[in-house]
Amino acid sequence: MNKKAVLMVVLLLLAPLATIGAVAIRPTKAVETLKVGVIGPYNLPQWHKELGGMEGGALLAMMDGLGSINVGGTQYQIHLVFADEGAYNPLTGTYDPDKARSEIRRLLYTEGCKFIIGGFRTEVTWILIEETKSYNDAHPGNEVIFFINGASTDELISTTVGADYEGYKWLFRINPINSTMLGRNVFGYLAGYLIPNKLVPMYGTVKVGCLTEDLAWTLGICYYVMNVLPTLFPPGLVQSVYCGRSPAGTTSFVTYLGDAATAGVNVLVIAYTLPDAIYLVHQWRQGEYKFLLVGIDVFGQRGDYPTLTGGACEYEILEDFSGTRTPITPLAVPFWDHFVGNFSSWPLYTAWGAYNAFITLKKALETAGTLNPATVISTLEAQETLVLNGKSKFTSTHDVYSDEYGKTWKNGYTRAMMVQWINTPQGFIKQVVCPIDQLFSRKSKFPPWIHPLGDVDLNFDGKVDMKDVGRVSKAFGSMPGDPRWDLECDVNYDGKVDMKDVAAVSKSFGKYVSPWPPDP
Repeated sequence: MNKKAVLMVVLLLLAPLATIGAVAIRPTKAVETLKVGVIGPYNLPQWHKELGGMEGGALLAMMDGLGSINVGGTQYQIHLVFADEGAYNPLTGTYDPDKARSEIRRLLYTEGCKFIIGGFRTEVTWILIEETKSYNDAHPGNEVIFFINGASTDELISTTVGADYEGYKWLFRINPINSTMLGRNVFGYLAGYLIPNKLVPMYGTVKVGCLTEDLAWTLGICYYVMNVLPTLFPPGLVQSVYCGRSPAGTTSFVTYLGDAATAGVNVLVIAYTLPDAIYLVHQWRQGEYKFLLVGIDVFGQRGDYPTLTGGACEYEILEDFSGTRTPITPLAVPFWDHFVGNFSSWPLYTAWGAYNAFITLKKALETAGTLNPATVISTLEAQETLVLNGKSKFTSTHDVYSDEYGKTWKNGYTRAMMVQWINTPQGFIKQVVCPIDQLFSRKSKFPPWIHPLGDVDLNFDGKVDMKDVGRVSKAFGSMPGDPRWDLECDVNYDGKVDMKDVAAVSKSFGKYVSPWPPDP
């Protein structure tokens, strides 16, 4: 073979290698970084992943791929920047405005975060909002979008976006529903189910009271208990007889509970975000006060609450996003299991909210195809998203849209649930007791020191007779959704009426409670 031919063969053999080499060294498009600030209450459980808080919800969202976002063909990876809002100093029981101010400025000016999620305590959330407004006013066209996650006070939205849209259009509340709707969920349960279905048959005239922490967000709840709730019933049927407000850091509730008992309260509506509730619940159970505890207890959402209260939380009824592993949406149970598997704790509502924020943000950015704040804002305003706890969209003033708060849940938009702590053979769990029309709904349980036959006295007249046997027999074979379904007939709380329920009622036939009605 001549030299020319040899050279040609060599060139042909090398050609594919040259092509491969060219492909191998071709530069790949880099993944851009998108900074998102997450600012929350470092000294409270609502922050820490090991306690079920906001930090865990944000980290889990990244684990689940919600931090990888394609924006108009450019791939972004979210970089989380954590900050302490200074919500609570355990030594003083108050908040630190200087901490809140310095940390939000760090996220805005030093870190350059494009989006911020957080704001748990109302008093510091105001500071976070105003600092963000100062930054945004100085950077038109490059505004930072802020998602409130934790603070429920109506005015955080109604007096900002609602009063000055152009000045605050970058502000949204992702979680929870506002204080008015939180209150309506509690009162929807009371007025739509508990009082007319259980307490009126027991007591005739029902006396209600409230006991709340002395913080701004609880004022509306106190007003509603004292002035509105009685008007939802015929005159005199429901009476508001007691209102107590405890300062932050209260550890002895004996006087408050005693005053409520002296007033003859049958149900005490509570509203607490602070650890004070641990003492309240423990002392309520220790004294076996003859009234139900119903309301908002943020610490009561924690998976270790039975340990913290020494089991005293059993029978407490509180507002929450869900019960224990409750399948409120197809996303809820996988989220719950993944959270518990990674952080060994049950997720609190701030964890749900943080995770929901990243679901919402990812969808908005990928739909908008740009990071331009004006476009992202208009996209957020228009979109509806399936999040962990229902369908989610924003109101015209950027609050959480929520249209249901009673005993039924027909439309599927984000709402709160009322849950009850129950001690089962498998351990303590939270069961959803409102809404009452879902497959996961269970009836509310009376503490035995209030009504020892509460499970089987189906019409709450103090005795088990043929009326109760007839009622459970009529509902036999039914489940939620069936026209014959009767929640009260599910004696063993398993979501159906079968022979176990009929047998339980029949076994107690002839038993009665004396005196009746139960002494207050």
